[in-house]
Amino acid sequence: MKIVFRSIALLVLIVALLAIWVPHFIASSNATPTGNSGGSTIGGMEVGDLKGDELKAGLQNAVNDWYTKNLIVTGGGTSIEVSSPTLQFDIEATVNSFEDNYRKPWYAFWADEAAVHLPLNILPSDIVKNEISNISAWDADLTYEKVQLNASYLKTDEVKAVVNDFSILEIDRISLLVETIPEGAMGMNELVLELQDIVIEPQMPFSMLENLGETINLANREAINFIASNIYNAALNINAEILERHSQNERPSYLKPGLEAKVDVLTNEDLKFINTSTNPVVLKLSMNDGKLQTEVYTPAKEIEISVSVSNDEEIQPRTITRYSEDLAIGQTEQLQDGVEGLRISVYRTVYGEQQLVSRDYYPPVNRVIVKSSQQPVIQDSVVDVNNATDDSIDLDGDGFPDEDGSGGNPPINNQQNTNSNELSSESRIEEGSKDNLPPGSYYDKGGNLITP
Repeated sequence: MKIVFRSIALLVLIVALLAIWVPHFIASSNATPTGNSGGSTIGGMEVGDLKGDELKAGLQNAVNDWYTKNLIVTGGGTSIEVSSPTLQFDIEATVNSFEDNYRKPWYAFWADEAAVHLPLNILPSDIVKNEISNISAWDADLTYEKVQLNASYLKTDEVKAVVNDFSILEIDRISLLVETIPEGAMGMNELVLELQDIVIEPQMPFSMLENLGETINLANREAINFIASNIYNAALNINAEILERHSQNERPSYLKPGLEAKVDVLTNEDLKFINTSTNPVVLKLSMNDGKLQTEVYTPAKEIEISVSVSNDEEIQPRTITRYSEDLAIGQTEQLQDGVEGLRISVYRTVYGEQQLVSRDYYPPVNRVIVKSSQQPVIQDSVVDVNNATDDSIDLDGDGFPDEDGSGGNPPINNQQNTNSNELSSESRIEEGSKDNLPPGSYYDKGGNLITP
C-alpha cells in the first residue's frame, strides 16, 4: 500500500509541475522579442494590469489613433497609399487568446508572468489586396502579407513592397534618347540612382518631385532641368498625357527648343504625366562616357508616335551700346553676343493625326557692346593778324572777312561790352563797306550778320 500511495503522490506532483511549466514555455516561445522587458504588449500597446473589457477598450483606442494615418507602400519606383480603416481587427479574439494562453493561471501566483509581445488579430481585406494587385511590378501576395504584418503591430512605417523581376516587363523598347551631360550639371549620379527602373502603371501619374523627394536637394538646377528634359521627351514618345510641364524660357545647349523642361522645388514647378497605354512602362536611366541614356520599355508596343518642332517666328536681337571711360579713344568691345528669339510649336503625330502639344516663346538675347566715352581734344587755331592778308582776317567768327581788312580796328562784336551791344546795324554798316556784304545780307540790332 505504501508503494502505491507513493506512486500516486509522485504522479500528482509531476502533473502539477507540468501545469506550471507548459503555459510558461508556450508564452516564452510565442513572445516577439522587441527589446522591451518592461511588460507585455498587444499591437504595440502596453497591457500592464488591464484585463477583460478594460483591455479591449484600451486596444480599441490604440487602433483608432492608428486609423488617423494611412499606410504608404512603395517599391520599384511606385507608391500607393492604403487607407488604414480598410484594415479591420478582431480585438475580442485577440484579448481572449491573450487571457487564455499568456496570463498566468491562478494556481501559479508565485511565478513571474512572462513578457510577451503579440500582434492584433487582423481580418482579410479584399480592398487592400486588390490595390496591391494593380501594381504589376509587385508580388501581390508577399506585399499584402507585409502590409498585414505592419498593421497587426499598429506600425506607421513605410512598407517596402516585394518587387518582381523587371525583365518580364522589358520586352519592347519604345523610346531611346542619348544626350551629352552639360558641363555644369552637378549631382547627376544621385538623381539617376533615384529615378532608374521606375515602373509607371497604366493610368498612373508620374511626378518628378515626388519620385525624387529629398534627393533633389543634392543636385543643382542644371542637372535637375537636364534630367527633366530627357524624361519629358520620353513621355512625349510614349503618348503619355502631359499634366504639367514648364519651359526654361531660354534656348538650352541640348535638345531642340520646345522639348526642354524645368523643375523647381522652391516654386513648386513639377513635371507630371500619366501613362495612357494599357500596359505598364519601365523608365530606365543610365550614364556612360559623359552621356545620359533614357529608355522606356513595355511588355507590348501599342502605337507609333513621332514628335516634331515647328519654328513659327524668329525675333532678331537688338544692339545695346554702353560707354566706359576705361577704354581708349575710339576703342569698342563686345560684352555679349546676340541670339535670335523664337516662337515655336511642338506637335505629336499619333495614328497619322497631328496634335498640338505646346507653344513656347524664347526671347532674344540682345547684343551688348561697350564704346569709349573719351573724346579727342580739339585745340583752337591762333590767327596772326599782323601777317594775315586782308581776305583771311575773320576775327568775329562769322565766316566772312572782317569789314576793316586794311589794318583798321576790327568790328566790335556783341560779346565785348554793353556799349557794343547797343550799336545799331546801321552804325556797323557805316564802319565798314556795305559792298562787302553778301547780296541780301544785313546786320540785326545785336550786330549779328543775317544771311538769307
